Amino acid sequence: MRPGNTESKLMNIATRAALTLLTALASAFVCKDTLAEAPPPAGSHTVLGPNALLANGSLALLNRQWEKGIQLTLMGLEAVVSSNDRAAGYANLCAGYIALKQYQHAIENCDRSIGIDDTNWRAWQNRAAANLSLGRIEDSMRDIERGLAINPDAPALQETLAIAREREKLQRQQLRALVES
Repeated sequence: MRPGNTESKLMNIATRAALTLLTALASAFVCKDTLAEAPPPAGSHTVLGPNALLANGSLALLNRQWEKGIQLTLMGLEAVVSSNDRAAGYANLCAGYIALKQYQHAIENCDRSIGIDDTNWRAWQNRAAANLSLGRIEDSMRDIERGLAINPDAPALQETLAIAREREKLQRQQLRALVES
């Protein structure tokens, strides 16, 4: 698998995972009576609530308006928000920066999210994808393990794990070829 294809595939996996959650929460947000009765699943946090800037940032990211979503989310985080909303906002920023291929910014925001709430598997997934895009296979594998401990059935984590294993195998083959030459 060529590195460019893998990077694109990782970005698509992270984007799909974020968009799936955002779509589900957007549906619940539109029908707020339903949202009150059925909160989002544990370990799957994003922001679509009382902070209009954070909610609009989430919706912009949902619509693949990455720069706008990031800007609105950053503005929303300047307001006083709950720790759950703050963690979800940083996880959303992470996904947005991955979409823009700004992997170091993504990792910084994933770290902030995880520092507040380490039970959101999507933050671990996104950080794994960003680390893998930067060639940090071992870091990515650790993030995937943490995410899988929270949600072992997450397809995005399974896909990222398969890519990481393939990269790890390729890296071993390249090292072996270098040693043998």
